Amino acid sequence: MASVVSERQYELIYIVAPVATDAEVAALQAEVDGHIGSLGGTVENTDLWGRRKLAYQIGNYGEGIYICQLISGPGTMIGEIERRLRVRDQVLRHLTVRVDEDLRKARRLKAKRKATVDRRRAARGLPPLGVADAAPAPPAAPAPPVETPSADTTSPEAPAAGAAAEAPSADPAASAADAAPAPKTEAATPSADAASTDAAAQTTEVKE
Repeated sequence: MASVVSERQYELIYIVAPVATDAEVAALQAEVDGHIGSLGGTVENTDLWGRRKLAYQIGNYGEGIYICQLISGPGTMIGEIERRLRVRDQVLRHLTVRVDEDLRKARRLKAKRKATVDRRRAARGLPPLGVADAAPAPPAAPAPPVETPSADTTSPEAPAAGAAAEAPSADPAASAADAAPAPKTEAATPSADAASTDAAAQTTEVKE
């Protein structure tokens, strides 16, 4: 029974007057923590929400400094803590809510949902959700090396390309163009022979 009582958790929220300094707020918080420890409880977490606007006017104040604490301990501790907060002038309001039942229900619901998801994944041949997330990704395969063409000018292909560029063309049209002046010389020769024949004929006629 003692173990069940010690597992109780409460959320304690109290509002301090905005005129309190940071030192006074810290001192009040330390005093509340001391009372909780002396009554057999522990402080799990403390959140200082800071200065916020109140939902309605409390006395002469429209704002307050909110402090939220998650504490664990027996039920008798809460009555004494609330009594001490009630007599402090700096504390405008306080509220204590038991949250261990809600947290326990939330944990059970989360575990039930996880079991359902794992069962469905197992039916499809998949590993549990946590195992799949924790599995490391396989290393990526290294990329094959890329060969870059060499810019070497001493390659045997370079002179061949140059020789091919400097070699005369074997095109028949080019040969015909080179042989074109030859007929002109042959055409001039018969003309000279004809003139010589005419000159010889005239000489013969003169001799007669």
